[in-house]
Amino acid sequence: MNEVPINILFGIIGVVLGGFFGLNYSYKKYNFPYTIKKIDKLALLCGVLGGAILLIDIPYYINHLIGAFLLGVPFGMRPGYGNTELYIGLLILFVGLLVKSFI
Repeated sequence: MNEVPINILFGIIGVVLGGFFGLNYSYKKYNFPYTIKKIDKLALLCGVLGGAILLIDIPYYINHLIGAFLLGVPFGMRPGYGNTELYIGLLILFVGLLVKSFI
């Protein structure tokens, strides 16, 4: 039987915890079930930091836990909230991975 790498497990735990935090945050901050093209500063900060932290190599894969948690915050927000912030964080992550792979 194959074992699952521990960094993937840390990432899953981080995304789930971040999703719960993001959902709780969006219910407390916004009363409406939808948003009108507004970028949330905390969710944007979480998305950018999450994408950047996942690019850093830290011992014991702690960067996977922290980075996935921060990306999970905008990912876990209610529909209509956090979409742009999540896409910006993922874009930073993918561009950084491309740069790391060519260097």
